[in-house]
Amino acid sequence: MRFLRTMVLGAVFLFVVWMVIAAIASYFGAQLVPGQVVPNSWTPPKSWSEWRDIVIVFTAAFWLIAGVVMIALLVALVFLVLLLRRVIRENAVPAIDSLRESLDNIRGTTEFAGETIASPIIRVYSIARGVRSGVGAIANLPDRIRGRRKKGRRK
Repeated sequence: MRFLRTMVLGAVFLFVVWMVIAAIASYFGAQLVPGQVVPNSWTPPKSWSEWRDIVIVFTAAFWLIAGVVMIALLVALVFLVLLLRRVIRENAVPAIDSLRESLDNIRGTTEFAGETIASPIIRVYSIARGVRSGVGAIANLPDRIRGRRKKGRRK
């Protein structure tokens, strides 16, 4: 691919250099191509059918160029898809595996913290709340009994 690109760029460069040299030489009156090789015999088309033929030829040339460009774009797209698949396979899969290991580590850490820190605190708080409720129930027992009697008399 690099060789082809180098050859095309080299040909374009040589053509541009030749055109610059020809322009400079023609400015000073010299001719790089003798007049007998390329005679000045071009005349414009004389009928509509000749114009039609010229338009058909140019249209066909443009369609040919468009086809070549589309094929080149298709080849580039296929190359890009293959490159993207390789990059994903080589880089994304190990990154996802590493992320999965990190998530497992975090899950284990949170389970450990829940069992060693939160669970004892919850147990102590629930015991304290239960004792407080029990003491409150015993302390308010006479008031509850009186309240029931008052409610019973009203009936």
